[in-house]
Amino acid sequence: MDENENRLALIWEKFPELFAHRTNEIDSDTIIKMLSEMLVIGDYYYYIMEIANHSLSHVHPNICQLHGLTKQPKNIQEIVEIIHPEDVSYMLKAEEVCNQKISKLISNQNQYKSCYCFRMKMYDGQYKLFHHQAIPVSIDHAGKVISVLNIHTNIEHISKKNSYVAHVIGLNGIDEFYQFDLSKKIAQEKKHKNPLTVRELDILNYIAKGYSSIRIAQELGISDQTVRVHRKNMLKKTQTFNSSSLIKHCVEMGWLV
Repeated sequence: MDENENRLALIWEKFPELFAHRTNEIDSDTIIKMLSEMLVIGDYYYYIMEIANHSLSHVHPNICQLHGLTKQPKNIQEIVEIIHPEDVSYMLKAEEVCNQKISKLISNQNQYKSCYCFRMKMYDGQYKLFHHQAIPVSIDHAGKVISVLNIHTNIEHISKKNSYVAHVIGLNGIDEFYQFDLSKKIAQEKKHKNPLTVRELDILNYIAKGYSSIRIAQELGISDQTVRVHRKNMLKKTQTFNSSSLIKHCVEMGWLV
């Protein structure tokens, strides 16, 4: 899979009336002003995302420290890859319902932030709950969003359980609040739960990048024999017969982004 491809883009493309297809430079003062609109409690970081090409800029250095990254991510797919595999489906649903609501607002579409939570991989390999907030930063002449300020806050000290509720909240004096409970949809999905373990999902992502078992072992700090055992178990669980059919099946099931 191309590292610049991501399923979030498919959701944004559903709302051409909301998002623009051009980029724009953002200054640091604008970012600070936007941060003042956000409630941030706990370790956090932020970045600007360009809707048109999914690139990131103004990436706060905390992102590397919290997630154990060796370099700052350059596109949104790199962020998606550190979200817990079991939370990706919910993240996509939350993103869609929030944008759907915002796109239906008659005016001031750029004066709302969307919020929801998901687990993210930490520097020590554990997953912790993060609160995601997104607010438009740059708008074109037609009122379409060019770029968005995203803030991720570690809220593990507040809650370890995701409520699977997304919100759209008015900013700059707009007293509006919308809530979307997606917990029932998530519960239904869990009836057909992904059979792969977290370790197997990590290996799956490396397989999709074309890494050999030896290379995967080096990346994860385990033996190549362990990787081969995991690969064999993954084929058995998914009833597939090789890496290509495994990847195809997992993409279709939404287990690989």
